[in-house]
Amino acid sequence: MLIGLVGKSCSGKNYVGSLLEEMGLEVLDLDVLGHEGLDVNAGSIEQVFGHDVMSEEGGAMHVSRKALSKKVFDDPSKRKALEDILYPWMESRILEHETLCGGSVLVLNGALLHRAGMDRLCKAVIYVDAPYEVRLKRAFGRDGVSEEVFQKREAAQADVDFRDNAYVCPVFVVENGFGVEKRELNRQIVAICDRIGITDIKGNENHEEE
Repeated sequence: MLIGLVGKSCSGKNYVGSLLEEMGLEVLDLDVLGHEGLDVNAGSIEQVFGHDVMSEEGGAMHVSRKALSKKVFDDPSKRKALEDILYPWMESRILEHETLCGGSVLVLNGALLHRAGMDRLCKAVIYVDAPYEVRLKRAFGRDGVSEEVFQKREAAQADVDFRDNAYVCPVFVVENGFGVEKRELNRQIVAICDRIGITDIKGNENHEEE
């Protein structure tokens, strides 16, 4: 069973992913998978975007994420070209991981799950939600970014929020606003897993004292 895990920047999505791992579920980070896909598909990427997106590292040529991001960030057509290379490869790797899980739950942690069309693979999506002001404050503290930079991140994630985009599977919301403690997050997660039908997790009895 595939379950999506999404949320906007500084919502706490990765933290919720770590709690799901504590509960015994396997979590696949789609950002990490995408970075792997850059090197696996380096030849195709170089052919489409040019040799200047390549860099030498350890005596071998690799895709420079920094150089590539400059080309695709503000150019939708180039971003689409990159997605057409990466997303099919990522989907095949996800399905391989699902097979290796032997029928147990695999959580796909990726903010752009809907953009990639991979929500159609999922039985459900867990959406980690936090107000804009809370996420902005976290971004200041974590990354030291300006509000202008944060707003650019928001624009780049316009297709993440389930309220503005129609996911093709049920969406369950984890509220992670200001002051929400780990125990409360665990309570929400366990309740959502119960509604989805995930039974192979460590239940409330393992989290009551956290």
